[in-house]
Amino acid sequence: MPRIFYGNFDFEHELAAPSYNRSKQLERLNAELSIHLLAFADDGDRLFYDDDSLAEFLTDAATAGFPNAQTLALVNQPIPDAELVPWGWSRPAISIGTSRGWSGNGPAHGVVAIVNSRTFSFEAEQRLDFSIPGAVRIDSIEMLEVAINQAGNIWNRSVEEFDWLLKAEFGMSGRERVTGTGSQLEDSQAGWIRRRLNSGGGLYFEPRVEPLCELSSQWLIPRPDSGGGLSMEPDLIGTTQLLVDRSGQYLGSILVDRSSVVIPSIAVSEFSLSRENLDHLLQGARSVAKAAQQAGYHGPLGIDSMVYRGVDGQPAARAIQDVNARLTMGRIALEWFRRFAKTDRPAWLLVPEVWLDERGVAAALDNPAARLTSPRAVAGHPVRRVGVLIDDRDDWRKLLTTDLRP
Repeated sequence: MPRIFYGNFDFEHELAAPSYNRSKQLERLNAELSIHLLAFADDGDRLFYDDDSLAEFLTDAATAGFPNAQTLALVNQPIPDAELVPWGWSRPAISIGTSRGWSGNGPAHGVVAIVNSRTFSFEAEQRLDFSIPGAVRIDSIEMLEVAINQAGNIWNRSVEEFDWLLKAEFGMSGRERVTGTGSQLEDSQAGWIRRRLNSGGGLYFEPRVEPLCELSSQWLIPRPDSGGGLSMEPDLIGTTQLLVDRSGQYLGSILVDRSSVVIPSIAVSEFSLSRENLDHLLQGARSVAKAAQQAGYHGPLGIDSMVYRGVDGQPAARAIQDVNARLTMGRIALEWFRRFAKTDRPAWLLVPEVWLDERGVAAALDNPAARLTSPRAVAGHPVRRVGVLIDDRDDWRKLLTTDLRP
């Protein structure tokens, strides 16, 4: 049975607003990102997008050793006996599969919304004692001022210089959040906060901290009817170190070798993560994966973790920075590593093509040293970022020396 991969990369927006209508900007973003689902495909599978440049890329990719997948026209191309695999199980995704008679193995929509919510991850890190000191839920602007003052005292900083972050119930890739310094709000900040609070949800306040190492663990939670049911443990697919640029944008992922005694931080040269600390973070992440399973969720789950500089200046663990009950870019990276990597420390980057050109990287589908994994144009427009697998650690270290946060 062929699988049809559907790239609803605005999945969190679909969860947040039942009446959500995709903007042209997000329509284009989905078109650009859909090709990355090729990482999961096998021969005969389809991508739920139809574009001549994409079809041409898939043909060239198959010649270069990628899976032989094809595009799917949005209309007038019935495929019976297919299985829908979306980026995330939203109501629109379920509707697309149902209207075409495709099977789907997704969890209940209500469960997906719960596990993806900020409430779920916030309560989990509070329960497991992984939260950043001073982090709190707020339900009014007055509570925000109190939270800033209290956190300033905890971190021994003046209120006027205290940096903070507010996150909405659902968000993705740095969206649906606002940053600030001190308790005096700009009009744009106050407006954003009031709109979110007036919609009926709370916001989640946390101090902005210095990250020392950011990780993403990828899990697969078995279906309840898969034999062992809830007695089956969530399966750890793999772990990557997250690469984030100075603006906070996702830049890529590096494979974490769990057999290593220490794991060097990419962004902070003087810090290395010990295997004991990694196991501690993964133990916390596993607890969250089990909580998601108990809530009724099954399928792919990504959990972002970090080590940051704590109140006393020493490394502190945050095992549950974000919980994503869907596919993730980190999982895409792991699939590309599984297919093409020959070393134990490969990197998959998602970067502007000019970024590669400036560094003299000749990325191509058939270049094992810098393997291009996505086209340079989709729907007649250059893409904002292309995917490229860099297998040699010396190569990607040279590329990343000046671009990472902090």
